[in-house]
Amino acid sequence: MKRLLVILSAILLLASCSNGSKDPVIKDYWIHQIGGLGFGLDGVTADMKLDINIENPSAVRYTVESLQATLYKQADTARFAYVELQEPVGIEPRSEGIVSLPLSVRLIRPLALLSGGIGTDFSDYEADIDMLVHKGAFKKHIHQKRVPLDRFEHLLGTASKNQQINEKE
Repeated sequence: MKRLLVILSAILLLASCSNGSKDPVIKDYWIHQIGGLGFGLDGVTADMKLDINIENPSAVRYTVESLQATLYKQADTARFAYVELQEPVGIEPRSEGIVSLPLSVRLIRPLALLSGGIGTDFSDYEADIDMLVHKGAFKKHIHQKRVPLDRFEHLLGTASKNQQINEKE
């Protein structure tokens, strides 16, 4: 009887996780709101909401607990901005919709950035990323250098146990 219960439990667990290996997919993004502008010796600061149209086909909730990033324009060695997530953000299981990321942004060299032009295409930028993501009960700490931002969505996936990812140049 115990063996039968173990086998039945395993089958139910596998059936409930059949969609669990699929990671969220970012479909679109845009800046929803900018406020709290501040000007100082260390640059221009602002609070902004980045809205992301995201689909989570997985049966588990994703939570972005923390995110810090240093942004670069591609092929440029000078940093132009720091970005930090203001509060954790959840992505519900088996859902599709808009998730707002509340961010604090500090532009380091705003005049140089404006003279060089600002693009809104993620493929124009790279970032040093330090991020903590929970996928259900599991967590993943990501620390990578010079990641193209158009690859950012691939960082949300997690393995089946706690892990740390460090990529060195």
